[in-house]
Amino acid sequence: MVENTIQAIKETEAKADAVVREAESKYRDILDEAAKKAEALKSEQIQNMKQKAQSDMEKAKEKGTQDLDSAMSEIRREVAALKELAQQKHDAAVNLVVSELI
Repeated sequence: MVENTIQAIKETEAKADAVVREAESKYRDILDEAAKKAEALKSEQIQNMKQKAQSDMEKAKEKGTQDLDSAMSEIRREVAALKELAQQKHDAAVNLVVSELI
């Protein structure tokens, strides 16, 4: 009878040890899986941030190009207006000199 009880206790202890080992194994698996998911999420976030930064940079470059084109158009208009004004002043000066000579 005592031997049966001792045997039952040993079997129960063995089963408990097996359950503990299985729980530890599952614990390590869960931690490994969580670490992998965290690394994947981190990589995904980094990639998303890089893509957004690239997109923002391209938009800024495009905006800069548009602003430069707009400024150059305005400068060309101002240069043309100044040339026209200079030509008018030149013509007026020539007419004045000619009229003084006559």
